[in-house]
Amino acid sequence: MHYIPALASARYLRIVRASGWYDLLVTWPFALPWTFAWLYAQLNLLAQTLALPGTLHSLDTTHMLLANLLGSVVVVWSVARIVAPSLLLGRLDGVARFLFAAWQIYAVAHGANAIVLGFTLFELIFGVLQWWPVAGVGMALCPPGPTRRLNAQGPARAGT
Repeated sequence: MHYIPALASARYLRIVRASGWYDLLVTWPFALPWTFAWLYAQLNLLAQTLALPGTLHSLDTTHMLLANLLGSVVVVWSVARIVAPSLLLGRLDGVARFLFAAWQIYAVAHGANAIVLGFTLFELIFGVLQWWPVAGVGMALCPPGPTRRLNAQGPARAGT
């Protein structure tokens, strides 16, 4: 049987916080119409320069709305993981990353530009790291015990 070494809780929380910083830095331009339009144009130029397969369609109002909604939610979610990283937020973020990766791969398989796969790589890396076993809790979504939680201050009792 192969043994997968568990991460120390402090290291795990640093990974959760790092994933929040990555998302904030990469996703904040999606939250505003003018920054997303600029970013989309830059991604289009890069995709053309690299001659990547697939299409980046012209932006319309619906694309912009969906990008801005996504960006707004991810910015808030990022800040939550930066200021209060926890096992629960890390595990939930891991699930979200696997979903994002699945839909990104699906989109590229159906004609979206392959530049999307650059984002997919980071989704998968952070997804795996945030589902890695943590010392004392393994693969649990929450630490054992009805009142214990693992957060940036370490194991604690509720209300303390």
